[in-house]
Amino acid sequence: MVLKKIGKGLAYLLVLMVMVTAVDMWRSQDLPTDVAALGTMTTLSGDEIDLNALSADQPVLVYVWASWCGVCRIVSPMVDMVKVSMVNAPVVSIALASGSNAKLAHYVQEKGYDFSVVNDTDNRLGQVLGIKVTPTLMVAYKGELRYATSGITTLPGMLGRLWLARLMG
Repeated sequence: MVLKKIGKGLAYLLVLMVMVTAVDMWRSQDLPTDVAALGTMTTLSGDEIDLNALSADQPVLVYVWASWCGVCRIVSPMVDMVKVSMVNAPVVSIALASGSNAKLAHYVQEKGYDFSVVNDTDNRLGQVLGIKVTPTLMVAYKGELRYATSGITTLPGMLGRLWLARLMG
C-alpha cells in the first residue's frame, strides 16, 4: 500500500515537472538565447560581469526584478538562498528602473540581499531580454539563456531549473 502511494506521488511529480518544463520552454521562446546580447554589465559594487564567461562552466541564475515589485519582495529572499544551497550557483540580478545606484544599494543593504545587482536604470537590459513582467528568472548556461519563468517561483523551482540546465547540458 505504501509503495503504491509513493509510486503515485512520483508519477504526479514527474507530470508536474514535465508541465513546468513545457511552460518554461514556451515562455522562453521570445527571449534572446545568446547572453552576449547583454554585453558586459557592472554591478552596484563596481564589479564587471561577463555572463557569457560566467556561464561557460556552470549554470547561473539570472534574476530580473525591481525594488518596486511586490512579488519580488517574496521571491528575492529565495533567490538569495540559491548561493548558500547545495547547488551553490552564482546569481546575477538585474534591477529594472529601481532608481539611482545609491538608492538601490540602500534598498539591497536594508533587505540584506547578498546577490550581485546590476542597476538597469533606463531598462536597456530589460528591453534586450524582452522582459514584460517582474520578477523573471532565467538560467544562463554555456552562453545561452534557458528556462524563463515569471511571477512567484519557489527555491525548489529555482534549484530544479539550475539542475535541469546542467543535466541537459
